[in-house]
Amino acid sequence: MKVSFCIPTYNRVKFIEDLLESINNQSSHSLIVEVCISDNASTDGTEESINIWRDRFNFPILYQRHNENIGPDRNYLSAVNMGTGDYCWIFGSDDILTKNSLALMEDKLAAGSDIYLCDRRELDISMTKISNPHRRWLNGGSRLFSFSNEADLIEYFSKCNSVGGLFSYLSSIIVKRNKWSDVIFDESYIGTAYAHVYILLRIINNMNSTLQYISLPLVDCRGDNDTFESNGKARRIKIDFIGYLKLREDFYNNDTKIYISFGRVLTKERPWFYTSLA
Repeated sequence: MKVSFCIPTYNRVKFIEDLLESINNQSSHSLIVEVCISDNASTDGTEESINIWRDRFNFPILYQRHNENIGPDRNYLSAVNMGTGDYCWIFGSDDILTKNSLALMEDKLAAGSDIYLCDRRELDISMTKISNPHRRWLNGGSRLFSFSNEADLIEYFSKCNSVGGLFSYLSSIIVKRNKWSDVIFDESYIGTAYAHVYILLRIINNMNSTLQYISLPLVDCRGDNDTFESNGKARRIKIDFIGYLKLREDFYNNDTKIYISFGRVLTKERPWFYTSLA
């Protein structure tokens, strides 16, 4: 089984090495690993560091540097398109794997689910202070979701604690590459910051798909470093608001029950802001 770590990045050279180190330090697994880095025209020396990392780590590193910044959405898609593995683990370039994550994932991947969603641990920017030891995206423990009808989607959405359950957080997502590649992308999602969510929702809406939720923090999330909060918390909320309302309209406008269920996830995320959406 081959897993591609698909890493979109922009000016995060000081953090990427920590991520690569965390992959390199994984033990007790037999997965074939490759790393795919899609660089959004970084100016911080990322390109110059690639050969150093290739010599240092025991897995292949595929690298593509765009001549100009193509925006986050196209860079997310570019990173996944670089992958050649059976599965693509989409990964933020400032996060890291927790110990033994790959050993656990090897066991889970044997089941062949289309999407895997894991939880995260939240730390400060230096990765030394834990602010939340276990951020759970869904209520309940680990379980398999099979999507074959409207009721299955409603049940899944009802379990979501936040938009993390709706794939907002990159590093929690492992997806079967051929399922991702089968989706015809909608270009109207460029600029939303949620192009990847469109593809993942397309997969589970095909009604012949499976998602394995893993209620374990397999990822350490570096806090105080959200690119989309660089212009303030209000901008971050606006991105979520616009992106997820568009997804709801495009996917579920003709199905009232799913439309309402999807909207309720947003009210859980920011109840003081989305109270009119349920």
